[in-house]
Amino acid sequence: MNLRRQLLRSFVLQGAGSACILLATLILGAQMGPEVQGGFSRTKAEVEFVAALAMFGLPQSLFFHVKSGRMSDAAALRWTVVSGLVAVVIGTALGLERAGAALALVLGLAVAACAMHGQLRSLVLVRERTEWFNVVTALPQLFVLLAVLAVVAGVVRDPQPPTIWWRVYAGAFALAATLAWAKLRTSVGGADVATPADRVAVLRYGLATWLAAALPTAAVLFAQRWVEDVDGAAALGRFTLALTLVQVPLTPVAYAAPLLFRRWMERPGGGASRRWAARLSLLLFGCAMLVWLAAPLWPDLGLGSAYDGATRALAVLLGGGAAEAAARIMAAQTTASGRPWIGVRAEVARWGVLGLAWLSPLPGDTLVVCAVWAVAAASAALVFALSTAVPAGVRR
Repeated sequence: MNLRRQLLRSFVLQGAGSACILLATLILGAQMGPEVQGGFSRTKAEVEFVAALAMFGLPQSLFFHVKSGRMSDAAALRWTVVSGLVAVVIGTALGLERAGAALALVLGLAVAACAMHGQLRSLVLVRERTEWFNVVTALPQLFVLLAVLAVVAGVVRDPQPPTIWWRVYAGAFALAATLAWAKLRTSVGGADVATPADRVAVLRYGLATWLAAALPTAAVLFAQRWVEDVDGAAALGRFTLALTLVQVPLTPVAYAAPLLFRRWMERPGGGASRRWAARLSLLLFGCAMLVWLAAPLWPDLGLGSAYDGATRALAVLLGGGAAEAAARIMAAQTTASGRPWIGVRAEVARWGVLGLAWLSPLPGDTLVVCAVWAVAAASAALVFALSTAVPAGVRR
């Protein structure tokens, strides 16, 4: 199937899944108040964060090794089960802080189901059509919406304790993971990864992709703390709002990344990724310029005087978002070519800029932090651009 058509279907199906979560959040907030909605959202963040720790970058690593024929489907499924067992332990330990052992195990199962779903959907992308990957990706979000509607309708009682949301997420991810498992059990192919050296290769690849995903998340937390320290809580609100809006044009890139990963494993070479990255970066940079020009007329994004200055912050962060989009596109190519550590180097460059700026005597101003953030994103993109220029077959 044409790549553009695959991407369009991914945007539609996975976008529908994201819309389900947004709708569930809005329904809970409107019908049951901020306390219930807050518990729902916090549980989602907890489950996904702990699952990401337990997965240790394995979705990308297993995809690479199975797609390249270095690992059999059966071996990949065994890795998935082991990761799920680790996730049960971590999630249950977290749950013991707020509930008894039996209920804490429910959180452990939710984390395990989320971790296994994350890995199984990657393997589905290897063996099945992209439609199956999109369906498996979006299904948990649809199941969560249905469960929320059941809670609001009174079919499920007493939504205040967090344990009900543990059950919701455990059931949603388990159902989707079961469907993916059933599809993959019919697949065969690849060599079994059994030697210690091969296992180290899988873990090393996973560590690189895990770090490349964890470091930018930590950078967001660092920037938020920096803004709050230098400009106060109100400035933090303006900064986080602008940063959230920047994620809107980056969301389609996240949807496209797995498909591009598969595409560039089948058709190696960095030229295509650089062209895609350049076009998208120019488009977003043009949007950033337009937002900057509109700032004098619309300084508060239409949200009132408390958000005065948010438009300029959004414009500067969009400039960084242009570089971020380019970096994510090129990251798909470097991981597809078996060079996941390029992503770690890019994040080291990002953190180098952030650290030097934080230590320097820069003015204590939110817009300055936004500018530093944009430059840091550009430095990460530059590392990828230089790395994708390396001829095919050369490894760094």
